[in-house]
Amino acid sequence: MARRGNNATTRGFLKSVNQWTKETEERSLDAFQEGSKDFYDLLVSVTPRDTGHLRGSLVATVNGSDVAAFPTNIDIAEGSGRAESYLNIDRAKLGDRITYSYRAIYWKRVNYGFVGRDRLGRYFSQAGQFFVEKAGSQYRSVMRAAATALRMKMK
Repeated sequence: MARRGNNATTRGFLKSVNQWTKETEERSLDAFQEGSKDFYDLLVSVTPRDTGHLRGSLVATVNGSDVAAFPTNIDIAEGSGRAESYLNIDRAKLGDRITYSYRAIYWKRVNYGFVGRDRLGRYFSQAGQFFVEKAGSQYRSVMRAAATALRMKMK
């Protein structure tokens, strides 16, 4: 025999489930955005600093926006990409992909190293610093820490 419930109880239950779903999506979005900002800050901090140009050229974009379309400016100071990156991260939604890119074209030489010749034909080399890999290996822990911080804030 089928059990018939009260419509008022069913509506109340659905309303509660919908409210919980909405709150969970908002919390997930907050954790995603805050974790992405924290990862940006980590990547900036592990980027080698000589003049600050390489650090300043780091920018975060949403869903693969073409960073190469932006000019590489030699006057970029350290931290100038932070505001733009934070704005991009703030407009990201759940399911979006955030891409971290350097506008300075020499970032690969600093990260991976290179071998070249000088004017006299002598070989020289620069060892890679692999700073992108160092930051990338900490991505999960950064995102977990952001989620944990927001969870503690809720209590």
